[in-house]
Amino acid sequence: MKYEGVTFVTEAVKAMSKEVFIKHHIDNFWLDRDKETRKKMLADVYERINGKEKKA
Repeated sequence: MKYEGVTFVTEAVKAMSKEVFIKHHIDNFWLDRDKETRKKMLADVYERINGKEKKA
């Protein structure tokens, strides 16, 4: 999946929890934006690939 100029590997994203995915990528992409914006963008990528997270 391509998002804001970055390509993410669907299988790799699905293999991670949302928290791990964000932790591993937050300091690598879109560094011209503040950390909270990057976190929201990564959460959006994760949810687009995995579907919305269901509450327990």
